[in-house]
Amino acid sequence: MRFRGMVKRKRLRAGSKSEHDAIVLVTARGKTYKLRRPGGNPFWDEELAKLENKTISGEGDLVGSELFLSNWRVAS
Repeated sequence: MRFRGMVKRKRLRAGSKSEHDAIVLVTARGKTYKLRRPGGNPFWDEELAKLENKTISGEGDLVGSELFLSNWRVAS
C-alpha cells in the first residue's frame, strides 16, 4: 500500500490498561493509522518518533488500523 500524510503523536486506548502515546500517520482525507515497523516495539519506536511533525510518503502493509512501514521518505 502506498501512503502519504503527516506524522503526529497521539494518545491511543485512553482509559485502558494499554493506554499509550503512539506515532500515527494522518492522511489528507483525515484517516489515522498507527505507525509500526516490522519487528519494532509495538508501543514506542524511537526511529518513527523522529518523523513527528513531518510529511512522509512510502509503502507499507495495513493490518487493521496499524500501518507496518517497509520504506518511507520525508516529503519536501
